[in-house]
Amino acid sequence: MRRRTALTVVSAAIGGAVVPLSFASASAAAEGRRGPQSPTARWDFDERGGTVAREAVSGSADPIDYVFEDARYKPDTDPVRRRGVRGRALYFDGYSTVVTAKGPGKLDPAQGLTVDAWIAPYAYEHGIDGKPQALVNQHNPDAKTGFLLGLRRFGQIVFQLGFGTDLIEVKGAQDRPASKGRWTHVAASYDPAAHQLRLYRDGRLIGTAPTPDKAPHLAPGEPLLIGRHNRPTLLNGEFHANMYMGLMDSLVIRQGTLDDTTAQREHAERVAALPGHRVPRPDLTLNRARYDGDRHRPQFHMLPPWHWMNEPHAPVYFKGKYHIFYQHDPLGPFWGQIHWGHAVSTDMVHWRDMPIALAPAGDSVGPDGIWSGSAYVDGDRGPVLFFTGGDDRLPYRQRTGMAVSSYKTDRDTDLPTWTMKSEPVTEAPAGLPAGPGTAWAENFRDPFVWEEDGVWYQLVGSGIVDYDGTRVTKKHGGTALVYTARRPEGPWTYRGPLHWNDLAKVPEPGEVWELPVLLPLPGPKGNRSGKHILLVSPWWEAFSPDAVKHTYYWIGTFDKGAFRFVPDHEKPREFDFGEHFTGPSGFVTPDGRSVLFSITQDRRSEQQHAQSGWAHNAGMPVSVSLRQDGTLGVEPIEEAAGLRGRRLVKIRQASVKEADRQLVGVSGDMLDIEAVIEPRDATTVTLAVRASADGSERTLLSYDTSKHRFSSDRGRSSLDPDVRKGVHGGRVELVGGQLRLRVLLDRSMLEAYVNGTNSLTSRVYPTRRDATGLRLTSEGGSARVVSLDVWRMNGAYDTSVAPAAYDPPRPTNVGALPNHDFATGDLTGWTVVSGTTFGDANVTTRTDWGWGGPFYQAETADDPAGHHLWGYNPNAGGDDATGVLRSATVVLGGDGVVDLLVSGGNDLDRLYAAVVRADDGKVLAKETGRGAEQYRRVVFDLSEHIGERIYVEVVDKATGGWGHINVDDVNVPVQRS
Repeated sequence: MRRRTALTVVSAAIGGAVVPLSFASASAAAEGRRGPQSPTARWDFDERGGTVAREAVSGSADPIDYVFEDARYKPDTDPVRRRGVRGRALYFDGYSTVVTAKGPGKLDPAQGLTVDAWIAPYAYEHGIDGKPQALVNQHNPDAKTGFLLGLRRFGQIVFQLGFGTDLIEVKGAQDRPASKGRWTHVAASYDPAAHQLRLYRDGRLIGTAPTPDKAPHLAPGEPLLIGRHNRPTLLNGEFHANMYMGLMDSLVIRQGTLDDTTAQREHAERVAALPGHRVPRPDLTLNRARYDGDRHRPQFHMLPPWHWMNEPHAPVYFKGKYHIFYQHDPLGPFWGQIHWGHAVSTDMVHWRDMPIALAPAGDSVGPDGIWSGSAYVDGDRGPVLFFTGGDDRLPYRQRTGMAVSSYKTDRDTDLPTWTMKSEPVTEAPAGLPAGPGTAWAENFRDPFVWEEDGVWYQLVGSGIVDYDGTRVTKKHGGTALVYTARRPEGPWTYRGPLHWNDLAKVPEPGEVWELPVLLPLPGPKGNRSGKHILLVSPWWEAFSPDAVKHTYYWIGTFDKGAFRFVPDHEKPREFDFGEHFTGPSGFVTPDGRSVLFSITQDRRSEQQHAQSGWAHNAGMPVSVSLRQDGTLGVEPIEEAAGLRGRRLVKIRQASVKEADRQLVGVSGDMLDIEAVIEPRDATTVTLAVRASADGSERTLLSYDTSKHRFSSDRGRSSLDPDVRKGVHGGRVELVGGQLRLRVLLDRSMLEAYVNGTNSLTSRVYPTRRDATGLRLTSEGGSARVVSLDVWRMNGAYDTSVAPAAYDPPRPTNVGALPNHDFATGDLTGWTVVSGTTFGDANVTTRTDWGWGGPFYQAETADDPAGHHLWGYNPNAGGDDATGVLRSATVVLGGDGVVDLLVSGGNDLDRLYAAVVRADDGKVLAKETGRGAEQYRRVVFDLSEHIGERIYVEVVDKATGGWGHINVDDVNVPVQRS
């Protein structure tokens, strides 16, 4: 057999290109080679339920890890399964589903190796850390051993095989990916005789690569993982990247080698054996039933079927239907791989999920992310989308792009299919003049586009800075840059900044404006007022405690001739009194209303997102208008009433005490509440929602007549110490001596609208099943209820609403570890065993670490200030300091379950918090940080040690970067003496 003596192509691909002369045809080298033999391992994924995948050759039951096997906020459920190519298939959710197997069976790779599977991807990963999405792997990339079959960016099929000194990768042709939304058969083969790796897609050769003249090395010390990389990148201290999302069927590992003829024949035989001799269409629908019973997931607000969303944007009306798009990571409940999700409605409150509208693509304006934007109807061709395209290859990686639907050809008013234009719409060159400086070219995003009198206008969020040629020397403030054109495709002409905030005088809107929105304000009767509202979300380059918490606005006049906004007031006003309403987008409805959509941030930790499987949701759309007194009017859209079900109570002309008595039998976690109350001489009027019978959990909506202040008090909203709490509010004047209140309650969502002038958006996460009650109280005087109505609310989607599920209560007849939450503000109850890293100065109430984000320490009724132990003390050696801290010794009682918050460096041997048996010093359980300062709760089931003397030890023996450990809220059930 011929052997190549000179080969410079390390990895090559076939498909749409001339094959290099250095390629050796697989069939040309077939002589003397053994073809594929019987499988050494095979997973058919035909199980209809359960948490194992059966390996057919050995008969072993390989465990499937899946987030909801032991669910935190809902009933336990099995991994998702669907119809496969034949039989069943396993759905990998992109961040939690993984099969852990013993190995590839009796495999001698020196005799050839073939790995193949049917896959139907739902989404592609970005290629985090340059690693593939692993379909199946058992490899050690550091030792250059083992194998991996997977997908690189945009679905490019790859196979890696280790030879000890080399880890050889063959890449499939980029124009022959494993396409989303269809079944693809992928096969990788190692030919020891030809010293070659080969890749096949649906029986056709798509790539080859040469291998060393020696046998491959397997990695028997590594687990064989299906769906997750052997060395995944850890994101945010919580999420494993490099995981597969989609269906998989019939994964086979065989000894022997595929050649071109055999690959084509085998594929033809597979298809011929299928019903109708055709490959079926995969069912990749993201079924919302996955979250049935989630106690916190909203039911009548818009949110994606799975995983992560941020701001909804690009609302548009076309041919009787409203469309909304949203920032979306389909691969998990975390930020990254930004797509545009899409939903459609006939009334803005009942929604249907549509296919993903826009996804990062290699030949697009946004290969590294499709970020926020807007939509507007362009005559007969329908809506056009304007988006922010992320491209990390560029010096300024943000620019705006455009996409069009297929409506002109398919006439489908659901607009399920969109195509991105290959050229950008607008870009920010260096030195673009903007008011007192130049536009901050590195921050150029979130186009807001509309057409008026034949002119297309585009606002792009940015900032104004001074450059010295290499760096920013001064930040003036945020702005929205104005462009105009005669048609959506352009050319677009730059017109300067619409308006800007002087950071020295008006810092609230931030250094950069995100998501600028400019809408006309209808008058009190829906007539034109001549005024506009300009809304922005503030952004700061460094961490700010106010980041992504507020939306600011001005009322003023849009001067179309000068392309400038002239505000009626210099200081911007806060749109919502809470800290959850952010990311505004808006449009004008066919009947002339100006309507805003928003994201309601859930303020949960990364661990809570991972455990729940979803993150964030949209707020209820609101109508904005100009009131008679020149102030802003804010109301939920009138269509929200269409979600109402049965009226639970109707109260008219009653005292507060009598109204409260009638509310005793009224409860719910999905309610619409309308009330008109006359406080009269009362000092406060308070509506309690999500209230438990004993009052241990409740959220208070109060009006203080002396301070003219409406507020939400979440101090006792949840017994969960990991839930964010606090008090938020603002000034509201009574109207005619009356308080008019509208409250929308949707599981964890709480939206209150007061007197048609202000809103307060918040989140509450009760732990008790009975925390569904309502109470109405007042203090001082004789407040009177003019009217009070409560309706049960129906869901926003065409699925039944499952009741919320709650965990049984833990034992309460136990004591607690002394100073378990460091609420004393020092180390009382704890002993420094050795070293200098731990001291009273380490106990802090800081909510952030100054360079990146919040700790998310515990917040309880006993310690609302949130004391915690931060292991980093710059005045005591910082990361280089070491030491050991020990709690009091107690007898373990209750259910024997210990839990605590841990963060900091990731080193289980030298940096950890442990539960230790006092009698012999044996470590019963321990946990380290994960290279992140944000706390995560760890749970140790030590029930077999009930009655033993134990203590908690915090150990720091690590130096250098991340050489510290943080601890808070150490909960040990202590046996009472």
